[in-house]
Amino acid sequence: MPKRKSNGKHRGVDQGFMKSLAHPLRVEILNILTERMASPNELAKMLGEGLSQVSYHVKVLKGFKRIELVKTEPRRGAVEHFYRATSKTLLPAKTWRGVKRSLRAVIGGGLASDLFNDLTDALTAKKLTEGDSHICRVPLVLDAEGRGKVKARAERFTEEIEDEQRASAARVAKANGSATEVRGYVVGVLAFEDSRDLSYETQPSKTTKSASGNGNRTTAKGKGAGSSRAGGTRKRRAGAK
Repeated sequence: MPKRKSNGKHRGVDQGFMKSLAHPLRVEILNILTERMASPNELAKMLGEGLSQVSYHVKVLKGFKRIELVKTEPRRGAVEHFYRATSKTLLPAKTWRGVKRSLRAVIGGGLASDLFNDLTDALTAKKLTEGDSHICRVPLVLDAEGRGKVKARAERFTEEIEDEQRASAARVAKANGSATEVRGYVVGVLAFEDSRDLSYETQPSKTTKSASGNGNRTTAKGKGAGSSRAGGTRKRRAGAK
């Protein structure tokens, strides 16, 4: 079978993103750097890995722009470099839009698992009593247009909080070590089809002659259509028995 010619474009997940996480140690490093700032030396101690190996993978992540240099500090005649993730989301909204359907269940399941683990830990630590916490669940029944619009809004919101993470990092860097309160914060955005079978199809309305022949009557067919008697008893016409 002849090989398919490449047009230079990769379909599906952004290839740079996938390559940046191709090694399990890089995934662990990125997980840490989404939660806090750290140097390769600190990462090596936390992960129980060699400094040279960790430094190599930090360099790879930086090359793919998954992490950024935040500050440097002198350490015993050397300079220690501190990094943090460029985005709080391990899978940015722009990348998620390019994920093939066959991969979304796997990736989405992992992201949801991480989110619920974070929520469980926060509950255990009694963090949800803080005034800046917000948890909301909104079950909806939407048509195709509504589902598309909610999905688009969820993606825009994700991009906006990614922007806020970058802005916050810039403010912290500008403070240059002065007293600044920084806390870990988790934001989860989920928009998905409910497992309950609430779906139905509506049929176009039909206009038929009334029994008396003195006008038209509109009836709607299909599951979920309203009854002609909804909202009260139908009034009798004047003179009717």
